Amino acid sequence: MRIAMVHSSFAVRGGAEQYVRDLSRALAARGHEVRIFSRASANGQPDDQPVGTRLSDRLGRRPRLLRKVFGHLGDLIDPTGLRVRDLRSFAPDVVHVHNWQGIGVLPVARLARAYPTCHTVHDYAMCDPNNALANRGRTYLGDRLLRVRSAWLVRRLRRVTLLWPAQRTRDIVRNHVPGEARLIGRIVPLAVYTAGERPVEWPPGDPKVFLFLGALTEHKGIDLLLDAWRDVAATTDATLLIAGDGACRAAVEEAADTLPGLRYLGYLDGPGKEAALRRAGWLVLPSQWAENYPISCCEALMAGRPIISSRMARPPMASDGSVRTFDDRAGLTSVLRRAATLPDHEYRAAASSSAYDGRQLDWDRHVDAILDSYEAIRTRTDLPGLLHGEVTTR
Repeated sequence: MRIAMVHSSFAVRGGAEQYVRDLSRALAARGHEVRIFSRASANGQPDDQPVGTRLSDRLGRRPRLLRKVFGHLGDLIDPTGLRVRDLRSFAPDVVHVHNWQGIGVLPVARLARAYPTCHTVHDYAMCDPNNALANRGRTYLGDRLLRVRSAWLVRRLRRVTLLWPAQRTRDIVRNHVPGEARLIGRIVPLAVYTAGERPVEWPPGDPKVFLFLGALTEHKGIDLLLDAWRDVAATTDATLLIAGDGACRAAVEEAADTLPGLRYLGYLDGPGKEAALRRAGWLVLPSQWAENYPISCCEALMAGRPIISSRMARPPMASDGSVRTFDDRAGLTSVLRRAATLPDHEYRAAASSSAYDGRQLDWDRHVDAILDSYEAIRTRTDLPGLLHGEVTTR
């Protein structure tokens, strides 16, 4: 099977970007021919097929505010950049779209008319150009405009099969975009690829060591975590490991120089993340928006590490025994202090629950489900047992 992966850009080294790479390699290892179509970026690879620069992006290069406005308008009404003819020589049997913001919904709609097309929903872009849903609920006029935008997107995506990583993700989108019910969709839970043999049993974690693994940005809650850690470090001998990169990196580096027990590890590759998880007893997810299917949480559960999460970002793949939640800064401080002094039997129970959840995240089974979806889309029939808007799970 010839599979075209379409992704906006690899400029950010996040979970979605790593997933596109891992899935592409896994499909190629099974004998399929895969090509990645993406805008040029520093983290691109030589075999990536370049996507042209949109007219809206050329017009809005400066200043920053103008660039942002033209970028969002381009996502809705600019047909330039990615064209059907860019894929013609490859002649894909199926097109798999990932992040479409930066490419635009009109090019995706054109692809869907030319080729069987699916889209893994990595974020909430259908609801809000701010993936953190930060524009929702601010003003009456703003919400009205967002509803008009969402209705426009739904009409353009009517030929695209949506692959949802979790039922919760679809529920959140449907709450903001009722028209989503008219689209074809399927639940395909994500998983995480691990190189080589996955450890049969991870060593016990240290409950006094916490790990943040992700983008260093405010909507990911890194500022909240640093603020809470000032109180935690003053009353415990716990350690906080922070790994990742982003806009708040300077603040993290400064905190690492001044706050007891805080260590900044930089951006980590696969072996680096495994080493950090071996040191840690908990993963901390202080995100301030409704996370979709955070890959870092999958990695933590596969290592048998329980999760401390904001209630709004609670990871859908974690059972109640594997996660502790909080609502605000005071709550985060309290949960961190409690976790660092948790009795051994309570921590072992949480770690056992996490390891069980992690064993359900089977990468090969996930790739099987993706291929099943491709086959269903290729035959031009609705997914098994589906009418528009219904969901099946595997």
